[in-house]
Amino acid sequence: MPSSSPGGGRADQTPPSSSPAGGRADQTKPSSSPKGGGADPPNQTPSALTLICFLFDPNTGGPTIRVRAVYDRLQAMGHQVRVAYPKGEGSAAGYLAEKNIAVDTLAIAKPVLPSKPWAFLKFALTFPVALWRIAAYLRRQKPDAVHVNGAFDIGPALGARLAGIPVIWHLNDTLFGPRLSRTLGWVVRRVATKVAVSSDPVATHYAIPKDQATRLFVPVDTARFTPRAARITRKEPLIGLAGNWNWIKGQHHFVEAIARLRAKGRPARGTVLGRVLDSQTAYWTPIFERMKTDGLDRVIAVPGFVDDMPAALADLDILVLTSHSESGPLVTVEAMAAGVPQVVFDVGDVRTMLDPDGPEQAGLVVRQGDVAALVAGIERLLDDPALYAQMAAHARARVARLYALEACVAAHIALYRAAAGVSARPGAVDNAGETQ
Repeated sequence: MPSSSPGGGRADQTPPSSSPAGGRADQTKPSSSPKGGGADPPNQTPSALTLICFLFDPNTGGPTIRVRAVYDRLQAMGHQVRVAYPKGEGSAAGYLAEKNIAVDTLAIAKPVLPSKPWAFLKFALTFPVALWRIAAYLRRQKPDAVHVNGAFDIGPALGARLAGIPVIWHLNDTLFGPRLSRTLGWVVRRVATKVAVSSDPVATHYAIPKDQATRLFVPVDTARFTPRAARITRKEPLIGLAGNWNWIKGQHHFVEAIARLRAKGRPARGTVLGRVLDSQTAYWTPIFERMKTDGLDRVIAVPGFVDDMPAALADLDILVLTSHSESGPLVTVEAMAAGVPQVVFDVGDVRTMLDPDGPEQAGLVVRQGDVAALVAGIERLLDDPALYAQMAAHARARVARLYALEACVAAHIALYRAAAGVSARPGAVDNAGETQ
């Protein structure tokens, strides 16, 4: 029976924070640094930033992973950081607590899409109270800037503006249809002090002009990853997919691809790294039934939550991405750091990441939803050891140059200071350890 643990993403299963709803977490004290603008006298240390990042979900996902990595470094550099999200059960609190990042759970509802009419009606009716609570919370905390994640998380953005606090609104998905996305993009442009995007395709999706958006790329701490051997040595190569079981990640495409490989006499095995969510039973139940009926449950592993992702990725021969929608998938750059060649659907920013048609080809990109092309790409890597080794080398080189955590931290600081009007002074250690 597959794991039925709740939650999202890769996270430690530590109990959620017990900080009071709408109040302060116990881990850190509010900053007493000056707010918004104002230069420090010469020869004094620069103003430390006080920051609050809002997440729309108490479960761990891509934004939570990025925030933990970046805010851990920011804390080490002397900045004061907190994370806030709607009250509810989830894995994010424990995941963030591992790095001593303060967490505040607020008595507000998680954003709900109009496609769920009754839940959306409840969300809409309680929105004015939630907005008041968010603004009151921010007036108490007095951060220099607020970082909002997700186009639909309108409450924290509006609450911050009501409290007179600059807003960085970070768009990191392409889930919504064109009409709703354009509407949300219009709201973002008028509310946000600064707009951030995870990739250029995300900016285009929300009709945000590229010169009005700062790209905050997906970071990876390359020191955590030991590159695997640039060759396949198994008689039964291991093909992997990473993502919680839901329709967005497209595990049904992955299962079909493994089935087709086996039917063609390829002795490939598969593994899906990610939680089997209780909230997604309607999606994964028929997939597991198909796996059992066709005997695929004997060749496709479902380990559930994976604590050591670097080791899990290094154990793969090939990573595939079968998502319906992505922005800048973290697992893509993590697999690059591990030196794992990839075959991915053409979603989000994967072409920029993998350079499939350029001199640093680090993976193969195929049309979204095209399982036949996915299988052909896997077979190409299985049959061409020279191409496989070349992609592994290119992947490691690209991720070290383009997606290192230190550069991402510096980009966050620059954006926060630009929004808050707080400038670093000469001698400030703001660039992840580099003196400015």
